[in-house]
Amino acid sequence: HPTQKPVELIKMLLQDFSKENDIILDCFAGSGSTLVAAKQLGRKYIGIEINKHYCDIAKDRLRQEILF
Repeated sequence: HPTQKPVELIKMLLQDFSKENDIILDCFAGSGSTLVAAKQLGRKYIGIEINKHYCDIAKDRLRQEILF
């Protein structure tokens, strides 16, 4: 994605501005960096993306994310 953000940066923001089990809404989900960060931090998430190609990328990234 041309403007993909680092997951670690998004995680820092989510830790500062949300709590575990909060719902994170990303209206421009792109390749899913915010959704991956939310999942890693135990937040619920909703992603919206108009481009099916990027939706597929985000879904694949989220499927690969294994939580311990």
